Amino acid sequence: MLIKVKSIYKPKDEEDGIRILITRFYPRGVRKDHFDQWMRELAPSKDLLKGYKTGEVNQNQFTKQFLKQINSDDESKLAIQTLSELACDSNVTLLCYERDGDFCHRHLVQDVIKNQMNKQELFV
Repeated sequence: MLIKVKSIYKPKDEEDGIRILITRFYPRGVRKDHFDQWMRELAPSKDLLKGYKTGEVNQNQFTKQFLKQINSDDESKLAIQTLSELACDSNVTLLCYERDGDFCHRHLVQDVIKNQMNKQELFV
């Protein structure tokens, strides 16, 4: 199955499968039926997000700090494990409010989940 990424503002698609919102803050104008689950533990911390949005943290620094954040947090690691298991049986789409094509943490989370899935395959 697939781990997909897209903006929460894009319309639902049958191929999305389970739609997971991974933002720290609730996106404006989005109804709760537009996603299946909200996993804030896979969002950047408030300080990291603010630093990136204000330009104090560049894309490379953001990537390093965000990966360190989710790899050192038990709730984030559990969420990654859960999503990697879900993705074995159905498509999973990670949602954030950044526009498609823009740099976004959802691509980093996608890579982490894919790496987790590859590790699981080694032990099957």
